[in-house]
Amino acid sequence: MKTITQSVVISILGILLLTSCEEVSYSEVLDTKQVFTFEVKANDWQANTDHDGLNLFYSCNFKIKGLNTGVSLNRCAVLAYINFGNYEQPLPYIRHYENTFGELWTRTVDFDYSLKEVNFYVTNSDFAVERPEKMYFRLVYIW
Repeated sequence: MKTITQSVVISILGILLLTSCEEVSYSEVLDTKQVFTFEVKANDWQANTDHDGLNLFYSCNFKIKGLNTGVSLNRCAVLAYINFGNYEQPLPYIRHYENTFGELWTRTVDFDYSLKEVNFYVTNSDFAVERPEKMYFRLVYIW
């Protein structure tokens, strides 16, 4: 009896799982793109904190000039990459570090955007007052 009950329960759960998930999507061709590249020099990074003067992070803002008309945020995909010369990595870029003194920290590089501007951010988990080095970014709008 126990085996029959378990089989019935498993069957009902399987049916519920298969019928409760519904894919909601629509077909949209994203075949047009525009690519922007940015160089952030070390002295371009602006130090920022929260309202209490804590949680130091660095940012740099760029105005987006020349984005094609007809692009809307709800009808496009935006990708950003940090460029290291011979390779790129999608943002966010998160790396963990340790120095010879045993100090540990994590660096996060991320971004936010609109159709008119992009902001790049660098945050170190130890909030050290250390301006980031020169960085190169690539931003891709696809619609």
